[in-house]
Amino acid sequence: MTNADTHDKAGAVTDKGGQVSLSRLFNWGVVGFFLFQLAVGLYVIFHFIDGKARRMQAERARCELDFRRQALEAHQSAGLVLLGEFSRLPALAEGLARPGEGDRLKGIMHSLFLLDSHAAFTLQDADGFPLHATDRRAKALVPRGRTFDELVAAQSGTVSLVMDRDGVNLWRLAMPVLRGGLPAGLLCAFVPLDPGQAWLTGNGSAGVSILLNGVPVIASAPVSEPVSVFRQDTAYRGVSLEVAIPDGEEDSQMRTLAAGMVATLGVGALLLMFVIHLVGNKLYIVPNVRLQALRDELEKEVEKRTADLKMRTVQLSIEIRERRESEIEARESGQLVSALLEGIGAAFFILNPRTGHVVKSNSVVHAMFGFSPWQLADRPCSEAFANVADQLEDLLCPRAIRNNTYVEGVARHTDGQSFPVARYLVPMELRGEDHIGVIVLDITERKNLERRLHIAQKLESVGELASGIAHEINTPIQYVGDSVLFVKEAFAEVAAVLEAQAQLAAACREAGFRADLVERIDALGETADLDFVLEEVPKACERALGGTKRVATIVRAMKNFAHPGDGEKKAVDINAALENTIIVAKNEWKYVAEVVTDFDALPMVQCLPGDINQVFLNILVNAAQAIGDVVGNSGEKGTITIATRRGDREVIISIADTGTGISPEIRDKIFNPFFTTKEVGKGTGQGLAIVHDIIVERHGGVIDVESEPGRGTTFIIRLPAGE
Repeated sequence: MTNADTHDKAGAVTDKGGQVSLSRLFNWGVVGFFLFQLAVGLYVIFHFIDGKARRMQAERARCELDFRRQALEAHQSAGLVLLGEFSRLPALAEGLARPGEGDRLKGIMHSLFLLDSHAAFTLQDADGFPLHATDRRAKALVPRGRTFDELVAAQSGTVSLVMDRDGVNLWRLAMPVLRGGLPAGLLCAFVPLDPGQAWLTGNGSAGVSILLNGVPVIASAPVSEPVSVFRQDTAYRGVSLEVAIPDGEEDSQMRTLAAGMVATLGVGALLLMFVIHLVGNKLYIVPNVRLQALRDELEKEVEKRTADLKMRTVQLSIEIRERRESEIEARESGQLVSALLEGIGAAFFILNPRTGHVVKSNSVVHAMFGFSPWQLADRPCSEAFANVADQLEDLLCPRAIRNNTYVEGVARHTDGQSFPVARYLVPMELRGEDHIGVIVLDITERKNLERRLHIAQKLESVGELASGIAHEINTPIQYVGDSVLFVKEAFAEVAAVLEAQAQLAAACREAGFRADLVERIDALGETADLDFVLEEVPKACERALGGTKRVATIVRAMKNFAHPGDGEKKAVDINAALENTIIVAKNEWKYVAEVVTDFDALPMVQCLPGDINQVFLNILVNAAQAIGDVVGNSGEKGTITIATRRGDREVIISIADTGTGISPEIRDKIFNPFFTTKEVGKGTGQGLAIVHDIIVERHGGVIDVESEPGRGTTFIIRLPAGE
């Protein structure tokens, strides 16, 4: 071996040694770069991404709390609304006014279990005394003292959490019972807390609790520690919701992301080192472009995952907000329509034309027809309204919407009282099926106004006719009366002359003077029946004067009776109004009855003259007809007694007859519109309805009836009067 060979080997070794040293240095550089990238990646993950994730977690918790709070408040509000519907039942208010009717009140209270079969209910009067409790637990929870006063004062109702003697928490729903607009009692429902409700049910990733004054009273299944706790107050005093979200899921995601980054960087570094060793002596430095590409790819992956997480969070927030807005809009729309219909007093129910069942109904339907809510719940329309309307199918239970979407008819309350109604039909779609919306309005007031207008127009026409007749008759009657008076006075003077002439004839006869003229005078006196004429002519004049006065009285009474007035109340002499009515209606009663009056000295009464005359006329004509049904054509006469008395700030008018009387079964219905016991074509059922409307509605008075079948009827009218 030569020196040259030795030098070459040494150079190779040196080169080889230098090559190994450079490769190792490059490897350490790759490891250092890997550690630097790993540190930067972990800093980004735990500082920026983790903070963003925790903010999104807090936003999700707030959305979760909003959703559960709204669900809780909506459920309790629905229960409070149903409890309010029961509190407004007339039967409940009547039960408070008559606590002795315990069985009826007990039946009403047991029907409250429709709200919640596990609930307990109590009913207290205005003084806080418990009238009824469904069980001992409810009786022990009866609110007293200041709590009772606060609950009664809240007319819209209150919801709160209470604890019984066993330490069990219950929801207390309290609603005051109103009578005449004033609190008459308090109706309470005590509903156990149900861990299965939507606002308490956990989804596995969150725990939910209800707190009372900061103390948990009920919670869903616990979640694993550690957790982040978020709390929000509800609309109910001292009640709040708490959501616990475990932090382990977020930490696990961060650890997974970090492990993925470490693994990715490690695999990249190993691949890089493998490539460097693979190329060996040919390539010592990995191109910077490829290394930059790997780093960019890693950053893009991180950005992609971050953007995807952010997008999902935003989508979830938008979905929750849209769902909440949709629920609020639907609830507000339903409440608006319901409030609008109830505000105008419109009864509304939805009818399924295919099955004929009533699907939904509002509270006005129950009040208008006297139904309980369960009587309409998913029942055939023809069965539910079987006894409350004539021509049922055309009025309340149509099978289809034809041209007659608007119809007027007569309906009946369950107590038998009839009233006019107007019905509208509205096509609508419910759950994908065609339905019919039925709107029913009580048009009693409108019909009363139409009757008043008709009466006013009729009285105006009669008044104008009476004024014309009075104008046309007064002058001729005055001429006749004046002429008869003149004849009476002149005849008295002629009678004196004839008396003197008779004395002269007697003197001539005794003296025998002009016997021919005396005989002629005697013959003419006998022919003219002068003695009869002298006796009867004054009587005839008296009768004629009496007749003219009678005609004038009748015309004046008719004019006063039928004068329409100007629609304003005036001071009226009730006794004079009754006398005018007796005169005007004489043709109705003079053949069947005698009228007896017993008038007291009355003050002037502020009223509508035409309407009051109409009331007296209707009752007087009814009395004459009732007596006519008794006496028939027998020639006998009954008695109509009209009396007036002065009361304490009122005047009392009684009109009694000896007619057929009214049976107790129909006595409460005689003032209903369209109700009549007369034959078809003879009675319209409007007379006494008009009387009741004028006395009660327009004058603030009272009308009562006392009757005994076979003995007669007495109508007693009380009108307010000043001092």
